[in-house]
Amino acid sequence: MQEQIMSIFTRTPLHVGAGSSVGAVDQPVVRERHTEYPVIPGSAVKGVLRDYVSRDAELKATENMVFGYEPLSDKESGKAGIVGFCEAKLLAFPLRSARGSFAMATSPLALARYARDKKLDFAIPQVAEQKCQAGTEVILNGKVALEEYVFENAAEFPADWAEHLSGLLNDVVLNAAKDRFVLLSNDDFSHFVKNACLVQYHNKIDENGTVADQQLFNTETVPSETLFYAVVYLLKKADEANKLIAAFADEKLLQFGGNCTTGLGFCTVKMA
Repeated sequence: MQEQIMSIFTRTPLHVGAGSSVGAVDQPVVRERHTEYPVIPGSAVKGVLRDYVSRDAELKATENMVFGYEPLSDKESGKAGIVGFCEAKLLAFPLRSARGSFAMATSPLALARYARDKKLDFAIPQVAEQKCQAGTEVILNGKVALEEYVFENAAEFPADWAEHLSGLLNDVVLNAAKDRFVLLSNDDFSHFVKNACLVQYHNKIDENGTVADQQLFNTETVPSETLFYAVVYLLKKADEANKLIAAFADEKLLQFGGNCTTGLGFCTVKMA
């Protein structure tokens, strides 16, 4: 079974909703059950790619074969697609930094997952809690200040990982982040990805153009400059699948999730 890795880098905040409220957040983002890392479900990845293919003159003929289709009548049977789409996992998450404006935080778990799926032969670095391994752009007097916390810098962020992650996409912001990656312990990283997402408050406006009574609600979003990756696997070798892979060998700008009319969810996407 052939596999490809799709890199997804958010240009604007992203809201892929969980569909139910959790605590004080009315519209939270989808998260993994065991880590609480934000994710983009495989169904969302598939849906966005299918929408792109359906509107592309050269790719439209491959849509049903690649993505599958439902029966048009009781006398027909549907068919599953020949390409599978896994959920997009979190690889790096932007945090406020006292130096360098922001840092790209990651963790041993996030790197280990990516290395396993990418079949990448890199050593997985480890770090103790309340310490970090940081790039030169975010170190201040031997320490790294992220959000409200200060971490002792134990070592430089691994150069091979910094080179690889910053080069996943030809995005000017990601390319410039080579020296601002920070490795945090799994526990510290988990704390930030659960608590450093943006929660925005909204009002519903009634037909008179005024705020509707008791219609205040909030929406959680994953910040811009968040790096995800998703495994795309070919269940069957076919020209249609190869055309999809080839089409996304060059970067595309796609929109994921809800609230698209307010500019959320724009992402740079590439498959390799």
